[in-house]
This record gives sequence, C-alpha cells and structure tokens, in this order.
Amino acid sequence: MLKIRKMMKRQKGFTLVELIVVIAILAILALIAIPKFVGTFQTSRIRAHNANVRTIESAMAVYQAETGDAATNIDDDLVGEYLKENPTVPLKDGDPGFEDIPADGKYDIIDGEVKPAMVAETDEDGGGGGTGK
Repeated sequence: MLKIRKMMKRQKGFTLVELIVVIAILAILALIAIPKFVGTFQTSRIRAHNANVRTIESAMAVYQAETGDAATNIDDDLVGEYLKENPTVPLKDGDPGFEDIPADGKYDIIDGEVKPAMVAETDEDGGGGGTGK
C-alpha cells in the first residue's frame, strides 16, 4: 500500500492520450464555430450593403420630390445635401452580388436604379432569420 502511494505522488501532468483527446475536442469545436463566424461576417456585409442601397434610394426620392428631377449621379446630385458621402460597397469577393461592383467600389445610378442592387440573403450565410429581402 505504501508503495502505491509513493507512485501516485510522483505522477504529475497529463498522459499523452488525455492531451490528444482534449486537442481532438478543441478541433471539433473549431470546425463547428469557424464556418458560423464566416457566415456571420458575410451576412453583416450583405445587410450593410442593402441598408446603403435603401438609404441612397430614399435620398433619390427626397431629391426628386424637392427638385422635380430624377437623380442621375450620386456624387453630383445627392452628396452634400442628401447624403454625407457616397459609401463604399461593403461586399467582398465571394459574396453574392460582388461581380456587379464597379471598379471604384462606389454606388452608382444607372437607368434610375442604384447599382449594385440589393442582394438577397442566403439561408446558409450563418445569419439566421434572414428575410430574403
């Protein structure tokens, strides 16, 4: 009995198997969490883009109500009195609608509509509860 107690006192630290099990559990948790975070970032960029489009459309409506003319250029017609600035499109490569972004990365009015247009949120983008509008 005394011999077993001495052996137990000398054991310190974790066994290799225990360490491997802990690392495996952490890896599984990371595999679950990382795609969720990536989807959340994409959802936030899509929602910011859609909010920018709605804001520009509202400024266009106010401009038309006040002047009687339709806005044709964001920088010339809207920035200053109706918008603080022409925002940069927040979408990144791989996001829906990214291929429609102009070279300067800013919004534009083409044929009376804001371009790039609003983007529908996808179900797999990790945001959950998207309206699809």
